[in-house]
Amino acid sequence: MWIAEAGLTNARLQWQDRLSFKQARAAVIITLLIGVAFSALQILWDLHGERNQIDRTVNQVLSTVRESATQAAYGLDETLAERVVSGLFEYEPIYIARLRDDFGNVLAKQERQQASSSLSWLTSWMFGDNQHYEIPLTIGDSTDLVGYLEIDVDTGVIAAGFINRSAMILASGFVRNFLLGVALTVFFYIALTKPLLRLVHSLRQVDPASPATTKVDIPAHHAADELGLLARSANGLLMEIDDNLWRLREAEQTLRERESRLRGIMQNVADGILSVDSEFQILQCNPACLQLLHLPEDAELIGQNLHDYVVDASRLNLAQLLDQTTPENDRFRPVLDRSIELVLRCADGGKIRVAAVFRPMQYDDSLLYTVVFHDVTAQRRYEERLVYMANHDPLTDLPNRSMLELSLRDALSPNTDNSRHASNIGTALDGTAMGTGKGDVMPLLTATAMLFIDLDRFKLVNDSLGHDFGDLLLKEVATRLRSVIRRSDTLGRLGGDEFLIIIPQLSETQEAATLGQTVLDAFSPAFEIRGRQLFVAPSIGIALSPADGDDFATLMRNADAAMYSAKARGGGTYHFFTKMMNESAVARLAMENDLRDAIKREQFEVYYQPKVHLSTGRLSGLEALLRWNRPGRGFVSPMQFIPIAEETGLIGKIGEWVLRRVCQQIIEWDAQGVAPVVVAVNLSTRQLIEGRITETISGILQETGVAASRLVLEITETVMMQGMNRAVAILTEIRRLGIQIAIDDFGTGYSSLTYLKRLPINSIKIDRSFIRDITTDPDDAAITNTIILMGRNLGLRVIAEGVETTEQLEFLRAHDCDEIQGFLISEPRPPAEIAILMEQLEQA
Repeated sequence: MWIAEAGLTNARLQWQDRLSFKQARAAVIITLLIGVAFSALQILWDLHGERNQIDRTVNQVLSTVRESATQAAYGLDETLAERVVSGLFEYEPIYIARLRDDFGNVLAKQERQQASSSLSWLTSWMFGDNQHYEIPLTIGDSTDLVGYLEIDVDTGVIAAGFINRSAMILASGFVRNFLLGVALTVFFYIALTKPLLRLVHSLRQVDPASPATTKVDIPAHHAADELGLLARSANGLLMEIDDNLWRLREAEQTLRERESRLRGIMQNVADGILSVDSEFQILQCNPACLQLLHLPEDAELIGQNLHDYVVDASRLNLAQLLDQTTPENDRFRPVLDRSIELVLRCADGGKIRVAAVFRPMQYDDSLLYTVVFHDVTAQRRYEERLVYMANHDPLTDLPNRSMLELSLRDALSPNTDNSRHASNIGTALDGTAMGTGKGDVMPLLTATAMLFIDLDRFKLVNDSLGHDFGDLLLKEVATRLRSVIRRSDTLGRLGGDEFLIIIPQLSETQEAATLGQTVLDAFSPAFEIRGRQLFVAPSIGIALSPADGDDFATLMRNADAAMYSAKARGGGTYHFFTKMMNESAVARLAMENDLRDAIKREQFEVYYQPKVHLSTGRLSGLEALLRWNRPGRGFVSPMQFIPIAEETGLIGKIGEWVLRRVCQQIIEWDAQGVAPVVVAVNLSTRQLIEGRITETISGILQETGVAASRLVLEITETVMMQGMNRAVAILTEIRRLGIQIAIDDFGTGYSSLTYLKRLPINSIKIDRSFIRDITTDPDDAAITNTIILMGRNLGLRVIAEGVETTEQLEFLRAHDCDEIQGFLISEPRPPAEIAILMEQLEQA
């Protein structure tokens, strides 16, 4: 380019690459194309006009010579004809001219050479071939023909002239466009390229590290046009780039810090992290991997195969993982992160269990894994321990209820095919002796036996020696039971003092009976606990499947019923389950439910039985006796529902109700003017020991306003078995309230001079079992006499209960018994009737 500028040498471009040249070239080409197009249109238009002009010119020439040619033809004047023909040749395109008369005689003829040209094809295309004109010559207005004037026109001459004119038009257009292109190139260079080069130069001066420090100058005359907008946009872009660079540097710094922290975490994290390829060759690892595998710090894991550290049993998991990441259509199927558990072999020969998470990633055409190992050895041991604890009793280490249920389910599985024989087996069992298992041996197809074992009087051990003694005893019991069962049997503890033995695949009932007797024999020797010898006997209930049930709950319920049957007969024996036991258990459950309803609806009644002085025959007091009028069944014997109430804990509510009702009755009698009398109320051992009996009695006395001296609480000797010290403490608190205390059923339980001396009691009641045969049985008479003498010597009042005959009364009077009670005086009566009897006895 001839325009140069020293200040832009660093930004110089080739002339053909400059934007001004490109713009000018484009403008020239466009202008040229437009000029050519318009020139072509002009030439075509001129061509059309030229074609029409030929005919007009010929006609015009012929019209000027027509008259002369007509005269020459009419007069056969050859001289005139020659002048006419010569005149026609003044029109250059005519190259042949003839004048002839009407007879065809040529009067004059003249011709010249045709113009020759290499563009004859073009001439022929534009004007066609040479044209021939024949004009008839007539005289005047008549149609008399006198001759013909013929001429031939050379179109090549016309075409040559037309082509020359067209060439001049095109040449002038090309010259004009060339000059325009040069002018445009100079203009575009000055107006566009030069400012852009300055802009490029300014941009090259920008500091890449800090773009905002350099700004692109904006010439004043370009401030409002596109170049100014471009310069301002460039400056704004430089500012944004500078801001983004600053942010990028910040992000890079943050990334470096994160990488440093991540590297620190990778180096110090407790989980092992490594990278492996699809063949499980180790590519990278962190130090924790060495620690997990018990390798020294300088050991090299990279390059080794992970399979070498995976035990054979865990390699299947890896193989399954590989199967899920096989290539499909030259691409790896996407795989979600997976966690599998592996057992790794450590360098020292030990083994650890790890949870391995494999995160697949595709690198080029290879599949790599990032593997995270988390040591779960301690966790699995803890979980296994939890599972073990969830299925075993923590005290005896025996299977618990849930484990026993699973064991029974497994034991019953082989018996499914024999379930159709259940009725036959049940019938056979009904025919065996229920007692102590001394019946005929009955063959079975294949059965499962459940032995429900409960320790007799175990509560006495806990209450007297403490629960730690009881726990040690249970452990010893578990040890002895383990020693008598077979390898195929299952021994477990249900809770408290209840144990269960499951015997699978019995062939005859004698096997269950034999094991029951073996258990009884195992309990014969004393248990040595902390230097004390304890004798404990079990009660055992036996149920068979499928005869007595085909599920855990049914078998255990029936075995429990059989155990209670054994316990009811004194314990220390085993009983097989019978349908009668089930009916008894159902009845017992129904009674328990009715008993709870009776407490809510207050269906109980209090009857009273009088006691009289033997010396005077007058009323000495009353004993309150509970009665239950069960709806639809009438009165229920206390011997039936009181044991259930004590067992279920309902005795506390019932005893409180009786005590309150007796105090209310005393107030009613006082209001009626009945002579004051002392009323004895029975207090159960459970109510005395387990409840807050002192607070209960004190609250009832304050509520009703009854004097404490009007009450006597009767307790049985079994209270001593719950702990002498506790019994003494509670009874002493009751005595401080002013209430008298009597020992009921004396002589049938834990009779001892020690507790008579320590307990704060006022009287003792001789049990009716001694009074019944007092006149016929010397032993009962001697025992009764001894009790009377002992009571009098200890300063206690002695009361005989169950007196039904005059002979019994006279015997007791003869031996100085203080008071008597029984049907001889009166049976228990309701309050309204007993009030009348009380007046009669007061007057006796």
